[in-house]
Amino acid sequence: MGNDSITFPQGRPLKYQIAEYTVDTTRYRISNGDAVIPAEPKVFDLLVYLIRHRDRVLSREELFREVWDGREVSDATLSNHVKSARKILGDSGELQQTILTVRGRGYQFIAPVTVIPEGVAAPVEAPAADRAAEPAVPAWRVPLAIAGVVLVAALLGWFAFASRQAQPTPEAPYLVVVPFDVSGDAPDAWRPFADQVTREVIRNLRKISGLRVVPTPSAFTFRDNKARDHIRRQLPDVQYVLDGVVSIASGNELRITVELEDLSKGLVVWDKDYEGRTDDTNLFAMQSAIAGAVSESLKVAILADEQRALDEFPTGNLKAYEAYVAGRGQLDLLSHESLPRAIGLFDQAIALDPKFFDAYIARSDAYRQLFAYFEPPINMLQKVVDSLAEAQQLRPDSAEAWSSLGLTYVMAWRWKDAWIALNKAKRRDPTLAQTELGFALYYSGLGEAQKVKLALADADRLDPLNTEMADWGNWALFMVGESQAARDWADKKMQQHPDIGPVFSGAGVGAYIAGDYERSVQLAARGAELDGSPVALIMLAQAYGYAGQKEKVLPLLERAASAGTYVCPYESAAAYLSLGEQEHAMTLLDDAVAKRSNCLIFLRNDPRLAPIRQHAHYQVLLNRVGLDDVAVASYKR
Repeated sequence: MGNDSITFPQGRPLKYQIAEYTVDTTRYRISNGDAVIPAEPKVFDLLVYLIRHRDRVLSREELFREVWDGREVSDATLSNHVKSARKILGDSGELQQTILTVRGRGYQFIAPVTVIPEGVAAPVEAPAADRAAEPAVPAWRVPLAIAGVVLVAALLGWFAFASRQAQPTPEAPYLVVVPFDVSGDAPDAWRPFADQVTREVIRNLRKISGLRVVPTPSAFTFRDNKARDHIRRQLPDVQYVLDGVVSIASGNELRITVELEDLSKGLVVWDKDYEGRTDDTNLFAMQSAIAGAVSESLKVAILADEQRALDEFPTGNLKAYEAYVAGRGQLDLLSHESLPRAIGLFDQAIALDPKFFDAYIARSDAYRQLFAYFEPPINMLQKVVDSLAEAQQLRPDSAEAWSSLGLTYVMAWRWKDAWIALNKAKRRDPTLAQTELGFALYYSGLGEAQKVKLALADADRLDPLNTEMADWGNWALFMVGESQAARDWADKKMQQHPDIGPVFSGAGVGAYIAGDYERSVQLAARGAELDGSPVALIMLAQAYGYAGQKEKVLPLLERAASAGTYVCPYESAAAYLSLGEQEHAMTLLDDAVAKRSNCLIFLRNDPRLAPIRQHAHYQVLLNRVGLDDVAVASYKR
């Protein structure tokens, strides 16, 4: 067998028909109808070898020997080539409808195959290893025969998937990129730039399907503590750490020094210096080169479409990029004052480069944070939607944009729109934790406890240290009566994030709902101490009220109201219910509906609202939020 092709029995070239796909061994081509599907030579060879020997499980050793001529290649390379072969045929490692992974043994091609010898006008059913070939099918029946194969393949693939537990593929290398340090004459001024370099490297590495890379929200929790023991405690499954230093010299000279460390061995696997300039788009090529070098050092293949994605620049306008980087710095501060500044800088970037997709997404994120935490939601909702719509005009299939839109729609109780957007996001990219958080809140609003837990488990696996998820996940659980699951979640997240106030405040609410009033006051007090926001004060007031210390409730509510910023009427209503003031609470809930408060997603199931469920106006509120019985019965699950 040659390096780039496979020879066939009796020297006779063949075509293989798998559903709507044709594998042509004469032209070394794979097609779907008239569309040719690109395939790397070794992926093509591997696919053909698996098809030819589909009567048995093929060991890794045999595939290395026969497809790679016995050359030394890694398990990860084989796994990536199998993944590519599946993808070409519209399959995935989750479905495994074409190539089955048999754990500990190898792979087997399991989809139905029709063999078309060269020169034969019609396909014939593939002969088994010990059986003669069937007679050729008359030419006029070819379309029907192929349609039948498609149907049988779909049915058999489905039954095979439904009747077995899919075997997981071998674990890809799992790494975290910690925020790069910055050195130079003015390190504080260059911090946003170094942070953006880190983000770009993370994003590029996440384009490589053979790697598992911790997402940016989790990775940036290590900004102030990159000690390896700390990383091991927080992310015990991570195998590698990529760290770096961004050095800026006079004249905008740039050096990025990076090293990849094997955590288990405490050894540097690879390191290198990259040199360029901050005022040259070559800096984007440097970031892509880092991703490629990391992949190569871990013996992970980069597929052709992934390499094309790595070669794309976010923008060709460096002035636009400069405004974008400054905007990201303001967005990271996540305050009522910094978010409008961030939006202004993103607007500048978009004006300089109207095709700068990342700037649209970042601006949408800034609007969404104002919508969720700092402004009356009714004032921000349309701005979030409009900004995401502009992003989608550039990239209609962006999973990131659909995910952000879906989460926004959930928080705005636009239930049917949320379902559509979240599912579009998940189909395009199933690795976004934000999408799973959106599903968790959607199911929590509808009262689907088991689905809440499943969605949160997926979100936690995908982005384990995400602080927004740490907060909302707790609420999603205790709102559907999962008190123990909520406590377990809160204990874990408070340990991971000992300085994040909202996590403690939310845990305090969950504790008093579960009847543990002493713990509730302790946690809510800690949350208010760390955060000090009006919402934290209101949650502390709730804890005191339900713990019987009612004299402390109104002073805290007055302090919250005097802060001069938006205060969610819904949470204030919960505080007044702790005092037994039902009418006042109902008035505040009306105000929450008028302001389109995101907390209202919990209106149907919130245990704190038990005293007013029989109130005549409560059903009206449910109807206005789309959570009455008739509406909920119409939503998809």
